[in-house]
Order: sequence, then structure tokens, then C-alpha cells
Amino acid sequence: MKQPRTPLDILSDPIVRTTLARAWAQSKPGVEGGHEEGGFVVLDADENLSVESWPAGQRGSIAVPEHAGCAFKGMAIVATFHTHPNTGPDYLQEPGENDKRGVRDTKI
Repeated sequence: MKQPRTPLDILSDPIVRTTLARAWAQSKPGVEGGHEEGGFVVLDADENLSVESWPAGQRGSIAVPEHAGCAFKGMAIVATFHTHPNTGPDYLQEPGENDKRGVRDTKI
């Protein structure tokens, strides 16, 4: 069994970094017109990190897929992410309470 992943391990992983950059670009960041992109960072069967992307969201929201028991498609979730591409003054850039609850509260 591999050692537990730290946040730095996860963020340093080339697959994760590439996926984060792609999600940001695909979300079309700017003052208006973007949409949220997101996903789960999971441990696959070989305990390697991989990313399971979510369906594209709307301008200011994204639906978090069901993830019972902190798992998705049988893989342990070690991190989640989603973009906030709209940079205008009406948009919150940091995680809001709904963002935190959407991934924290396990869905059955």
C-alpha cells in the first residue's frame, strides 16, 4: 500500500496539474460568459491518482455527481475541484458554503 497523499502530492501530480489547467481553459474564464468545470481526484485500482471530470456546469454553478462513502465509480475520492471562471464583481472567487457542502455531504 502506498503512503497517504498530502495536498502537495496531489497538486504536484502531472495528471492532476494538466487536468486543472484544461478545466480552467475549458471554463472560458473572463468577466462574463464562462461556465464551471470540475471533477474528483481519485485513487484508481493501482492507487495512482486519476481525475474523473464532472459534466460542465452553468455560469455560476455546477452539479456534483453522487459520491456515496467518499467514493466515485468504486474509487476513493482524495480531492475535488471546480472553477469559478466569471471574474466580474458579482461573482465569488473563493469556495462558498454551497461549494463546501456540495462535496462534503455524501450523496446516496
